Amino acid sequence: MRKNSKKVISAVLCTSMCASMFSGVVANAESGATIEVAYNLTTEDFSVFEQITKDFTAETGINVTIYNGGDDYESAMKTRMSSGDLPDMWTTHGWSLIRYSEYMMNLNDQDWVANIDSGLKDVITNDDGELFILPITQAVVAIMYNKDVLEAAGVDATQIRTWEDFDAACAAVKEKTDAAPIEICLGDGYDSYSLEVIWPTLLTNPDLADNYAEALQDGSFDWDANGKEGMQMLANWYEAGYMNEDYVSCKKDDICKALANNEGAFTLYSTEMIPSVLAYNENANIGILPAPAKDENAASYFGTGEGNFSCFGIWKDTEYADECKQFLEYLARPEVAVKIVQIDGGIPALTTIELDETDKAAYTTNAFKEAQTQFDEDLTYDNFFDREYLPSGMWSVMADSVSTLLADGDPEGSMDEAIMMVADNYNDLMGN
Repeated sequence: MRKNSKKVISAVLCTSMCASMFSGVVANAESGATIEVAYNLTTEDFSVFEQITKDFTAETGINVTIYNGGDDYESAMKTRMSSGDLPDMWTTHGWSLIRYSEYMMNLNDQDWVANIDSGLKDVITNDDGELFILPITQAVVAIMYNKDVLEAAGVDATQIRTWEDFDAACAAVKEKTDAAPIEICLGDGYDSYSLEVIWPTLLTNPDLADNYAEALQDGSFDWDANGKEGMQMLANWYEAGYMNEDYVSCKKDDICKALANNEGAFTLYSTEMIPSVLAYNENANIGILPAPAKDENAASYFGTGEGNFSCFGIWKDTEYADECKQFLEYLARPEVAVKIVQIDGGIPALTTIELDETDKAAYTTNAFKEAQTQFDEDLTYDNFFDREYLPSGMWSVMADSVSTLLADGDPEGSMDEAIMMVADNYNDLMGN
């Protein structure tokens, strides 16, 4: 009897201890807290984020459902904003301030804010000091280049400080190698990036004598009078024979392959393309060049912004604010955040994230740090040009205008039409 009594007492104590250990999880689960997170990654790496949410639920008892809008994510989010039916949390794909901030919770009292990269933090903080997202990666608009091609052409990338220097480098590549000096394509919306890189250096960087930042933002900018220079640069590169011969038909993957295989020297894009280049050739020798300045008195430029699949904010009217903040704290843990960096391929936005050299984002991160060191004291940073200075809806217009300029092989003859396309859409979207 005594033995049996001990067994009963032991079982009761064990049950009591287990209940105590898991009381927090049970309490959360029974509270009915299920947060909806809108996420826009559609590749096979989606399963990594899905597992992260499951691990979070196992630890906290807070359930997470994922709304994946896929290719229709942006328009779906606009619909949900207009209806007032927003998810508890969502990825902002670059628009935390300009598009989403009025719907989002100010998060600058969170502990992880102190760990945000200082260059990015200024870009994602508004004039009132409010910050609305946890950024795990950042993207950088710049010029990617093949170091081996430039070496064969006798070009030192660190000496490219102005667009005039860039033109001279392209001429050297054309003369001394078989590579195309500039890789561009009119498919996949890729060609928007050429203007995304060029326009800030001519129109909005703070050290420009003629600065049109305010005019662009208030809708008074005159594209016909002041907006042709960027298009003219593209026209000049075409006329000089600097562009790849298949620029009309090729796609983004073709550009990545050309850079990987020493068939192209430069391409104007985002650093997010580097993992794709390395997928074609893991030994490719790729560097990052900031956009050159208009003249020697100005600084080179990096456009920095939120990574597409890795920046999370909270709806200001959510019923589950505490649970959402808890999820952000979880995502900000270095051991969790690094998993998102690995699938996103972007540059870490939190200083606490440490990358192994085998991570696909490590190469890009190291290349960016190298460029920052090479151009130290000669750099200016700003948000992506289209996000900061153009109305929403201009991204596709930028691509279409470059196609209009170049597709028929007569950029000088198409110049006015290309500029008019930009001006008309800009004025319509600004309500002019």
